[in-house]
Amino acid sequence: MKKWVWVVATIVVALLIGGYAYSNHHATAKEYQAAMANGRTAIQAKHYTQAESYFQNALKRRLNDKPAQRYLTQTQRFVSAENALSDLKFASAQSHYTAVQNTTNASDVLVTRAKAKVKLVKGIRANVKQFKKILKTASGQNLALNYGQSNTTLDELFNNAKFRQKYYKNLYDQALALRKANNAGQSAATSSASSTSSSSAAASSSSTGTSTNSSSASLTSSEQSAANNYSGSNEYTVTQKEKELNGKTITAAQINNARKTINAAGGQADAMSDQDVRVALQTANKKNMSLTQYTKEYLK
Repeated sequence: MKKWVWVVATIVVALLIGGYAYSNHHATAKEYQAAMANGRTAIQAKHYTQAESYFQNALKRRLNDKPAQRYLTQTQRFVSAENALSDLKFASAQSHYTAVQNTTNASDVLVTRAKAKVKLVKGIRANVKQFKKILKTASGQNLALNYGQSNTTLDELFNNAKFRQKYYKNLYDQALALRKANNAGQSAATSSASSTSSSSAAASSSSTGTSTNSSSASLTSSEQSAANNYSGSNEYTVTQKEKELNGKTITAAQINNARKTINAAGGQADAMSDQDVRVALQTANKKNMSLTQYTKEYLK
């Protein structure tokens, strides 16, 4: 009788243990599926940090699970790419985005987004190469004391709407500093030429009683011509028509008011010459847009 009781008890315990194991396995499987589903939903909503947490939870439910690991690695790489792009580390960003788009059997959403970002970064890197080349040319002209020519070269950058995008901030700041140096150089050259002219005229008058034309030994003929025509805002090549809006000359007051409007709309009017401002007014007028709207769409 005792032996029979023990047999029954053993069977009951085995059934209980088996039932618990099955129940626990079923619950773990449901938790795993829920974590994976939540992770994919988080990716769709661009909540990448949450997605990482969900995939990590899925791995806790199924150790070394390959699908969960692929999703987690893909998401982490996409986050690394986004951070690199924000830090203007374009080569690193492109590398991470490429790895994401080449991941198979994981998130198709991330693959699609990564493909678009790879295209974006390639375009940015091409622009950086072009902008650096122009900036190098302008810097060489500055070193050669060709300040007006350097400013003209810089206008190629400042008149390019893309150059104002956040991706090119470092180059934009360099160009802004160079234009400031050019303007200072032109002012100094003009002052020097004026001083030389006055001294020469005074010396000639005291010795011969007649006045002579000033000689500007420090400037070439082309530099002197540029300095004589320079109006303080790198505009000596601007025609009268380019200074008009609807047939009327754009006044200094209009330019000052336009600068305030551009700054208020998020633009960078301090980096714009007077002619840049005129062009903005003219273009906004042609597009039947307010200057504020034009700034937000094209100058930010």
